[in-house]
Amino acid sequence: MVKEADILRKAIGIDLGGTKISGGIVNAQGEIIERIERDTGKKVGSTEVLNRLALVINELLGKERDIVGIGIGSPGFIDTIEGKVLTVGGNIYKWAFTDIRGNLSRVFPQYQIFVGNDANVAGLCEGWIGASKDLDSFIMMTLGTGVGGCIYTKNEGIWHGKNFQAGELGHAILYPNGRKCTCGQKGCLEQYISGTGIENSYKEQTGMKKRGEDIFSTYNTDENSKKVIEDFAFNLSVFISTMKNAFDPQGLVIGGGIINSRDIWWDLMIENYKNYVNDTNGMTIVPAIYLNDAGIIGASKLAFDNINEALRFPPLL
Repeated sequence: MVKEADILRKAIGIDLGGTKISGGIVNAQGEIIERIERDTGKKVGSTEVLNRLALVINELLGKERDIVGIGIGSPGFIDTIEGKVLTVGGNIYKWAFTDIRGNLSRVFPQYQIFVGNDANVAGLCEGWIGASKDLDSFIMMTLGTGVGGCIYTKNEGIWHGKNFQAGELGHAILYPNGRKCTCGQKGCLEQYISGTGIENSYKEQTGMKKRGEDIFSTYNTDENSKKVIEDFAFNLSVFISTMKNAFDPQGLVIGGGIINSRDIWWDLMIENYKNYVNDTNGMTIVPAIYLNDAGIIGASKLAFDNINEALRFPPLL
């Protein structure tokens, strides 16, 4: 029997991106009941980003004081035990090595704070109430400015790996000695199937810059756009084939901003996948449901799952 106190629980979920900080108050059913968005700031540095995170959290606390905990989804390699960014900070300027939990805990000492990789928390959302809620195991890919990933099983939860780098699908090498990646490698998947990668493909092909959304919108009128998107669908399908054979999950979920244009490329990607994979049985491929809300909801789930109730209510002296 579910206790009324559990139903009424609320947590703050923060989705930290390179462009914006999205925060919300989320109830125990995964519903966002308050929402705030603020600019992350370009090249402002870790201290200022932390200040902006604190402002968003403080504004949310002004709307609801009865919060059980705070969860944050951040780009980069994240030590989930310490709440720190490791050697790769994603697409936030000088974000590597930032102690997210330590800094924010000094501002909000009365709240337990949990930090996870942004793609992992998006996977938590989809596994909780989204596209993969009925799956025992799944891989999630987030296709946006970069490429994130999450490997999940119902029994084990998120697979973090020994060095908290498991699920970094965007840094699987697709083309050896290919494009230079921000992680230091060459030919990473992220350099070809992310929004940035698609824009770079168009520029390589034409010598001109074009925004990713414009490339997708001109699929039927620009032969260069069509070629770039066909290459994107091919690269994605080949990688998905590899994931199926490597992990044999029950499902694969695709989210991130690029999924909004799936009416253009989804069927082509599935057709390619069926042509290249050795066995199409056993793994379903589905679009994410929560998209822009997944980070907020998944970050709150991180708090709900890890909160230590004993620390919330210390004994009276």
